[in-house]
Amino acid sequence: MPALDLVVFSLALPLTVGVVQVLKEAALPTRYAGVAALATGVLAGLLVRFSGIGDGPLALAALTGAIAGLSAAGAWSGARALRE
Repeated sequence: MPALDLVVFSLALPLTVGVVQVLKEAALPTRYAGVAALATGVLAGLLVRFSGIGDGPLALAALTGAIAGLSAAGAWSGARALRE
């Protein structure tokens, strides 16, 4: 069983955080931020894979992006909770 592509993960995670933050500032309701992070993570994972940086099957890149998106949402939520 192939492992998650750490190159895709390490590039998709900050891309996801940035894109979701821009979407929230552009009037995305906060309650949809998790769904936006998941979708953005999948797209970022595929984008990184199509750019030739990552390797492996497309499904693995999409899964890695989804995990990166959910990780980004969790990290953002945890940082916000610590700040408050």
